[in-house]
Amino acid sequence: MTLVKYTSVEIRENNESMVDLSTLGFILEPKYFQQGLSTDSRMFLRKETAQKLLKAQSKLKGHRFKIGDAFRSRDVQNNIYQKYWKNLKTVQPNWDDEKLKLEVGKFVSPPYQTERIPPHSTGGAIDLTLVDENGVELKMGTEFDFFGPEAGPFFFEIYRSKPDITQNRKTLRDAMLMEGFTLDEDEWWHFDWGNQIWALKSGKLFAFYGEALF
Repeated sequence: MTLVKYTSVEIRENNESMVDLSTLGFILEPKYFQQGLSTDSRMFLRKETAQKLLKAQSKLKGHRFKIGDAFRSRDVQNNIYQKYWKNLKTVQPNWDDEKLKLEVGKFVSPPYQTERIPPHSTGGAIDLTLVDENGVELKMGTEFDFFGPEAGPFFFEIYRSKPDITQNRKTLRDAMLMEGFTLDEDEWWHFDWGNQIWALKSGKLFAFYGEALF
């Protein structure tokens, strides 16, 4: 996550409730529960975020969303952060802690900085992909949580010609952007609504989702 300055955006918390996504008919695949990084397989989003997601899905022709992650607590955030740190340290054993902190922070927000709310901890961030009418995932060029340049949403448009991947990413991106979500510059699967990152990218004066505590 490169938009560190999002922390300066004012939050006017609207105390919107959270909803269980299993009640709304989405295809769910709780990635971090499956990886043993969370003890809860349920997925939650703020109510309006979930409603916007339903509207975005309704515009897809022959495709549906498959959701890999939604709200996550700071403890789960820490588990993800530590896992990526250890993996990167293994790959780059000569990097010092400052270099590791910089590189890890591009993709995983630090979990316990009080002045920095991880986007997923607001209930206004979502990780998802597309599946066809048979439930088969469309090719997106990388796996979920692939931390490298290929994960950038426009990578295959700019640097490597893969028309099918480019179109699939565009289909996902367009559906989400039409409902007012903002995309992540490093992760094709991540979108935000209502939180500080969304407000900064949308030119809003304030965010209306702070940290969701429930």
